Amino acid sequence: MTPEQRKAPLALIVDDDAVNRLLARSALESSGWSIEEAEDGREALAAFQLLHPDVVLLDIMMPEMDGFTACAALRKLPGGEHTPVLIMTGLDDYGSITQAYDAGATDFLTKPLNGLLLTHRVRYIVRSSRVLQELQASQASLAQARDAALEGTRLKSEFLATVSHEIRTPMNGILGMAELLLDTALTPEQSDYADTIRTSGEALLLIINDILDFSKFDSGTLRLEEDHFDVNQLLDDIIGLFQDRARGKGIKLSCLISSQVPSGLYGDSGRLRQILCNLLGNAVKFTECGEIKVRAYVVETLDNPHPIDAGLTAPFADRRGRTGHVVRVRFSVSDTGIGIAQEACARIFQPFVQADGSSSRKYGGTGLGLAICQQLVELMGGTIAVDSTPGRGSLFQFTVPFEPKAEQTGCAPLSD
Repeated sequence: MTPEQRKAPLALIVDDDAVNRLLARSALESSGWSIEEAEDGREALAAFQLLHPDVVLLDIMMPEMDGFTACAALRKLPGGEHTPVLIMTGLDDYGSITQAYDAGATDFLTKPLNGLLLTHRVRYIVRSSRVLQELQASQASLAQARDAALEGTRLKSEFLATVSHEIRTPMNGILGMAELLLDTALTPEQSDYADTIRTSGEALLLIINDILDFSKFDSGTLRLEEDHFDVNQLLDDIIGLFQDRARGKGIKLSCLISSQVPSGLYGDSGRLRQILCNLLGNAVKFTECGEIKVRAYVVETLDNPHPIDAGLTAPFADRRGRTGHVVRVRFSVSDTGIGIAQEACARIFQPFVQADGSSSRKYGGTGLGLAICQQLVELMGGTIAVDSTPGRGSLFQFTVPFEPKAEQTGCAPLSD
């Protein structure tokens, strides 16, 4: 019978002295325990496997197999690793007590036995053992749940990456055909239809790319591709992408690049473009009138920086030996749009989160853009922040380290 099936808890008393067994039995039975007895270690091991007691009271000095050996053997039996074992000993020297604990004893009690102390000690070690087993079981369940969640996340990320990649291929074909169709002789109505196909396809492709990037971050497979690029040309191209859209809404769109920013930088221009396009796209989307400003300036120049002090990621730090210089460039995008409530600013960089639930219905979007921006900025060794006031607009700015070209290392910091 298992401990869970018994109405009363069961104690196994192991002692070659009948008087000691009688004293222990009397004390425990008066507290509601059922009792089984054994006269030596070998008999105790056999009884344990048959009865599965809730606690074992084990004498040390016994013939054939002493209490130390019996305790160590009991711990190797199925269920024996968790059962409380109370050593009863007339040996009160430190060495014997240490040996008892080394053999696996839960606690010890010296003879002659005190019935009241015995019952309290047994009750305590049994209760403590059960709490410990419940805690261990809970930890095991949590570990299994964690492993299952991690595996589920991995499979989800792989699925998203695969599906997004497979969808992106035919979508590029649709967009290419729409462009070719627009170059043919069409009626105004047909041209309008083809243009709708193109713009809708471009919007869908942006969503697919966001999902693909997010799944890469989730699985840890996204890597930076670094090369030299012209930051002035990059920003000029990005502004050009949004100029017509801003002009169509009556918004003034301007860009200011400090002369202290080296035109030639080394880094991932594609990911920098993605961050700026996301921020600028949001600014245009959420601004109905006024202006949008894009700025770039140097906040710090470091000569031969230590990677940790410079906040560099390991790959970047390994390649910084070309010039020995690092510039921290801050990019900002400010608008006069609808703004963001202060309490929402802390969560807009979380995946699938909109600052306002109604915004997703009015303006659209997956809520992945800003989360991807933050992950990209941090992957590049930088930081991103937002400052916004509802009804007055928002300021998004991020700072990332770059290495300038060898001939452009004399950059001085620019004050905010």
